[in-house]
Amino acid sequence: MIAFFDSNIHIGLILRRLPWEAVADEIGASPIRMSPVVASELLRGATGRAARSVEKLVSAILPLEPPSWYRCWLETGRLLPRIFPGHEHTGIARLQNDCLLALTARYTGALFLTADRHFDSIRRHVPFHLKTLRI
Repeated sequence: MIAFFDSNIHIGLILRRLPWEAVADEIGASPIRMSPVVASELLRGATGRAARSVEKLVSAILPLEPPSWYRCWLETGRLLPRIFPGHEHTGIARLQNDCLLALTARYTGALFLTADRHFDSIRRHVPFHLKTLRI
């Protein structure tokens, strides 16, 4: 099974707050890919030397994309108000990428590794392979 990571896992590894062994224990021998959503999050948040490191990371890992981005975007728009009904519009917009990541895992069959517990809420509506680490 292919594995891909949330931004917080990549950041934890880059900053050495998360040991590679903890990640390897969760994914085993799975090949690692990167979602363009995560690549975008990493690129927009990095500056200076970190930006160069992120550029190298993004270019080194093969991308993982669902078969239909169009379908994922529409499904995300429909799902978010049901999954997080108490969030205001801005709060829901911030969760959009997370729903896209969950749908990517669902439609590709990949394992998604994150440190964010709110993916459990998404998973109640979108079945997908999920492992949550503590950082």
